[in-house]
Amino acid sequence: MNSQQNINKPVEADNLIVFTFFLHLFLLLVASSVPEGRFLFWLPINLTVEAFIIFRLLLLWKRYSKNEPRRYNSLQLYWMITGISIFAMMPFVRATYGSVAFWPFLIGTVFLFLLSHLWKEPIASVFVNPRKTKQLVKWPKALAILVIVGLVIMTALRFTPAHPNLGLSIFSYMIGGFMAFCATPFSLDQERIEKLMAD
Repeated sequence: MNSQQNINKPVEADNLIVFTFFLHLFLLLVASSVPEGRFLFWLPINLTVEAFIIFRLLLLWKRYSKNEPRRYNSLQLYWMITGISIFAMMPFVRATYGSVAFWPFLIGTVFLFLLSHLWKEPIASVFVNPRKTKQLVKWPKALAILVIVGLVIMTALRFTPAHPNLGLSIFSYMIGGFMAFCATPFSLDQERIEKLMAD
């Protein structure tokens, strides 16, 4: 009985904006520093991204934290993970800056984020629909493959004239792309989640 009451008990909204800010601040400083060079050029760009995220979180906190705390917590996680994803992918974007590959690669990165939002409902259904739980095993397998491939790339690039941090940038980019797809289901509202559970 107590466990059922705990399940139905309203969730108090955790104001994690300060935590998110400092976590993102650490990551954006790293993203502005790796690869080395042009720190003062990339820092304002990353700070602008973070300012947008924090501004958005403040608006969401004001709108949802008291009346819809579960919705607020879900959106809080969405923006926190999305920010981590962006700053994880930034070093490799930086590595291509100044080359002919920069703009095609940047457009491809934006497309990757758009694709993750287009797939957010199928991704969410894997986690909430009991009939699709068998597909959950694919996610840790995919992450394991990314880690192995990333480590292989990092090791291989150590034996080339490439920048010493290029392999780390590629590995970070791959993890950031994976996290982008993990973040988007948190943007769905409760009504849509319940529908996906029943489908």
